[in-house]
Amino acid sequence: MEIDEKSVTIQLKIDKNKLMKLSEQGVICAADFKCIDPISKQLVMQLCLKNCAKRMQINAWDIPIILKK
Repeated sequence: MEIDEKSVTIQLKIDKNKLMKLSEQGVICAADFKCIDPISKQLVMQLCLKNCAKRMQINAWDIPIILKK
């Protein structure tokens, strides 16, 4: 069976701490992937905001985050 590698997407799970570390290192950003479910999307948004706050050297907890169910 041949796979057309141009049209293949890979679905995977990754630990949020590992994703944060990769994001902090600039290896990956949220624009590089798509979240499969709403909870994952919210967690990725939180990680992005925390990472951005670290870069701006402000407290991430000062950024209002609204979680929806």
